[in-house]
Amino acid sequence: MFKVEIRDGAVHIDGYVNAVERDSKVMKDERGEFIEKVKAGAFQRAIDRAESRNQSVRVLLNHDYARELTSTKAPTTELFEDSIGLRCRCEIRDAEVVQKAKEQKLNGWSFGFHALVESRENDKGIDRRELREIELYEVSLLDDTRTPAYNGTSVEVRDYTEIRDFEDEKEYTELPEETREETEPADLHEYELRFNATRMA
Repeated sequence: MFKVEIRDGAVHIDGYVNAVERDSKVMKDERGEFIEKVKAGAFQRAIDRAESRNQSVRVLLNHDYARELTSTKAPTTELFEDSIGLRCRCEIRDAEVVQKAKEQKLNGWSFGFHALVESRENDKGIDRRELREIELYEVSLLDDTRTPAYNGTSVEVRDYTEIRDFEDEKEYTELPEETREETEPADLHEYELRFNATRMA
């Protein structure tokens, strides 16, 4: 789910940055090819640790720290883990992002992290990596210059921070400027049914 709603001169986004307990496609690093899974609870513990240190998790555009759009310290930004994965709800008033939303040029989410506790074992010729504890530095909106890839094909490393992208279904809605009513929340039950059906396919 990647819902983008444009109203009152702002972009309201609700979507999953990454799923938990879900295998990635084959990725590659300096040790070779591997399949990765983020364990349930890892994201929420990372968020809680940041909060306990009075640190924020930033929302960036394309992993650019010069383009901070909002953060978990803003009252209009929620970042939390639920039964599906890491979910972000936020309001963004950056003019470039609003325009990209109007042109449907926002492609999805990505996140930057550092692994604290992980396991990696070879299984039938390919490594399986489980991320159990992470430091979560930022989540990023990706525009049309970037391609989401967590279910994926690539691994980037920037100053020991790993980057993972996640592609999901997109839904854009542009409401008239005079609209003030809040729209209905996403039907998570319906999404979870679709998500689980995809995993079993």
